[in-house]
Amino acid sequence: MKKSIRNYRLFLGRMGLFFFFIPIVVLIAGILIPDRGFSEKENRVLASRPALKADQVASGNFEKQFETYKNDQFPLRDMWITLKAGTDRLMGKVEENGVYLGTSGYLMEEFKAPLQQQYDATVSAMTNFASRHSDLKQYALIAPNSVNILKSKLPAFAPVQDQNPWLDSLKTSLTDAGVTFIDVRDTFRDHKSEELYYHTDHHWTTQGAYYAYQQAAAAMEIDTSSDSYEKAPVTRSFQGTLSAKSGFRSGEKDEIDVFLPTGENTLSSVINYVDEQKKSASFYDTEQLKTRDKYALFFGGNHAQVKISTPTETNHTLLVLKDSYANSLVSFLAPHYRKIIMVDPRYYYGDLEELIQVENVQEVLYLYNANTFFADTSLELALS
Repeated sequence: MKKSIRNYRLFLGRMGLFFFFIPIVVLIAGILIPDRGFSEKENRVLASRPALKADQVASGNFEKQFETYKNDQFPLRDMWITLKAGTDRLMGKVEENGVYLGTSGYLMEEFKAPLQQQYDATVSAMTNFASRHSDLKQYALIAPNSVNILKSKLPAFAPVQDQNPWLDSLKTSLTDAGVTFIDVRDTFRDHKSEELYYHTDHHWTTQGAYYAYQQAAAAMEIDTSSDSYEKAPVTRSFQGTLSAKSGFRSGEKDEIDVFLPTGENTLSSVINYVDEQKKSASFYDTEQLKTRDKYALFFGGNHAQVKISTPTETNHTLLVLKDSYANSLVSFLAPHYRKIIMVDPRYYYGDLEELIQVENVQEVLYLYNANTFFADTSLELALS
């Protein structure tokens, strides 16, 4: 008994020393380690030190910006995120930074309902655009996230907001405006036992994208009778943004597959990355498989504008207003259009009206995931 008490006191003493030295280590690391511009683990740009300006201080913005900067540039940040997540997990915590630790190996990002004013502005911009361009066929595919389709895998009593009322409202508004809403929720629920979403990342898998394409093709009157694909894995070591953001399941890995066209109707495409002024003959940037952000395999990640040209018999041009979910789906659409122009409003600062005229666009497809769509404001600005 005395030996157990002695060992326990020794353990507490060592832990006390450990926590005593943490601030010292952090302080030294903060001095020696320069600020980082990008977190490969979290796949995002980190905040830089804000400029000290009188108006920013007076408004309180400097304090907020500096707090963000301090959190982003915290020394050994990646290590502490993983350590904290492990500690929280031992204490029974199942949520970290808006990411839930689900069953069957799934991490799921929470859905945050948009501000009503922001939502109304985006929908108004879309319906006004539909009215101005009633001559164009217009479609919207707003993909549900895993937190919607795989809600049974969420931790018990997780206080997650429901995407469905917002998707239902959007569907009604766009349908009334003449936009065809491609609702894939039922299809995804029918296939939810399959790998529709990555376990460690917020994106849908190529299999999920393919099911969505099939439904989109039916709505867009695309003849898929000659479609033929062979599914092939390109990596089994993908660790996505949700794992990095939460620190949960840091050892979990995902597989990324590509669907390679087969048969006589296989067509080659030319991909033009407009701003980067480079061209490629492939939808895939295999160099990205050497990086952490392996989902960037598809088109090398997000770009302001990408033009895809395919030698098809049809002369139709499709404009896709999109987020990163589109990157793994558009290759399925390519054989059915002479030209596809992908525009990501988050990075695009050109004139959309002029682009439509110059490129003789006949069809428009909004292709987003629900979390990004309801949180983003750039689409409204691009359409207005």
